[in-house]
Amino acid sequence: MGSISNIFKVITTALEASRTPPPTIPAPLLMAGAKLRPGLSPISIAAKIISRQGEAGAPVGVMPSGSVNVSEIMESIRVEEIINAILTDARIDIAIPPGIALTAQGGNAGGPIVVVGTTVGIGTGTGIIR
Repeated sequence: MGSISNIFKVITTALEASRTPPPTIPAPLLMAGAKLRPGLSPISIAAKIISRQGEAGAPVGVMPSGSVNVSEIMESIRVEEIINAILTDARIDIAIPPGIALTAQGGNAGGPIVVVGTTVGIGTGTGIIR
């Protein structure tokens, strides 16, 4: 049993080592581009999967007997439930590194005050997937 565990660890380590994170998206592009995304659509995803079932040799469309294709209905249900879980249960946590430029303005009896600097603490945020 120990040798199987060792083999599993070697394979897992090799797979994890081959996965590299995607490149970072520049902040201005992220800010502008994110609003252009349409969001997740269970109907669209299920339709794309069903249209490709033929590539795997699975029957597509009405069955030869004339009955409905239960696997296509199940695929739609499966995708709807996965997307519903992602949209209702998923959470995005972010960390904002220090060093963000800031400007502050104010005034006192001596006149106006302008302060220029950078943040020094790590910011955090929470979001939702849409």
